[in-house]
Amino acid sequence: MVYILIFVGGHLAFWLLRSRLGVLYGLAQDSVRLVDGMLEPGDGDEKLEALENQTARVLVSFLQFLMWAGASVAVMLAFPAAADLARGQEVDLSAFGSIGGLIALSVGGTLGLIYPKGKPRSLAYSPMNQLLHRLALDNPNLHSRLHEREVKRWRKQGGQPQEKFVLVTGLARAGTTSLMQRLLETEAFSSLHYGNMPFVLAPGTWARFHAPKSTELKERSHGDGILVGATSAEALEEPFFRWATGDGYISESALIPLEMGADGHRAYLDYQGLVRQEGKTYLAKNNNALLRYPGLRKLNREFVVVMMFREPMVHAASLLAMQRRYTAMQEKDPFVKTYMDWLAHHEFGLGHKPFRFEPQAQVAGDPDTLDYWLDRWMDFYTHALKVDQHRMLWVSHEMWSGRPVEVLQAVMAEAELEGAATENGATSAEAVRERTGGCAAKG
Repeated sequence: MVYILIFVGGHLAFWLLRSRLGVLYGLAQDSVRLVDGMLEPGDGDEKLEALENQTARVLVSFLQFLMWAGASVAVMLAFPAAADLARGQEVDLSAFGSIGGLIALSVGGTLGLIYPKGKPRSLAYSPMNQLLHRLALDNPNLHSRLHEREVKRWRKQGGQPQEKFVLVTGLARAGTTSLMQRLLETEAFSSLHYGNMPFVLAPGTWARFHAPKSTELKERSHGDGILVGATSAEALEEPFFRWATGDGYISESALIPLEMGADGHRAYLDYQGLVRQEGKTYLAKNNNALLRYPGLRKLNREFVVVMMFREPMVHAASLLAMQRRYTAMQEKDPFVKTYMDWLAHHEFGLGHKPFRFEPQAQVAGDPDTLDYWLDRWMDFYTHALKVDQHRMLWVSHEMWSGRPVEVLQAVMAEAELEGAATENGATSAEAVRERTGGCAAKG
């Protein structure tokens, strides 16, 4: 009988702890924020006051955790103790130390962590996964310190920046992910991948603790048939650019151009060195790249850009569909928006921010209409046609879909890697004007 009571008490105690995991997560987040605050540059009164306030929050979180931990222990002990008191006997908890008691507690506690099932906080990310992302991406000072430490180690080990890299870009839904995946299959490139998250600024350090192997591929959240897994490449550079620019290109309502300068360019090449494997070329897919391209091109004439585009009406319709899909998704699961905001993925959804390439430009319209996305297409590619076209290949979605081998050969040839370009492998800016009836050039 006593073992049954231990089983019941253990089940309820661990279920109570599981139902209050938010308290433990809150303690972890508050503690890491305190460390992050200590790493904040400067030592003025404002920093001291902030640290004092954060220390108070840590103490409150710790007391809350102790309260719930104590309540769980009390629940676990209450059933055997109540049974002894009901029989008029002295409370005897020695059964917890017996083999039968340990088995009963283990089984009951394990079931308490599993059943009854609770409502998930996120449709896509477990609570533990969310916590890990918050610890890394909500604490920029700690994350940047890890990055700086890793860069110093890389340099000490003889790491040298390489000015030649390949950047795949374009307005979202142009086919950039598909092209990036196929380029990686050539084994000539290195790129960031999902396994680098959430400590994406320090991929080498994180790899010591987390080294995912190739897993079963699943369709990504876009619902477009592209399959991804734990080691699939993705556009994960933006935490670096947010760190390097202090979020200077992210305004309240739009994404705006920002030149990084020579120091920023060097820092970017160093970051690439943390990702790039020996003998390979760094490859990135970045839909925000046009914001920084003019400044980077002034400093670097070596890197290759693949600018992808799509027939305007089809492209706009795809963007509208994604706007509606992600808006609905983020309304059901707010963490999806938080995740996309961390990565500066403001292409669509509740966190959508359009590109504003000219300071005086007015970006207006309803994102739930096709006209709005046609305007975004016009703005993006009008600006893209105005920038320095040096080592920039223009590839249409239709061309990539119909003649992929030729496109791959053209990119490899421009990057001076294995493979040769063919006559129709890529197009110039002038060809883009012809394919779109001149609308991109006329604006």
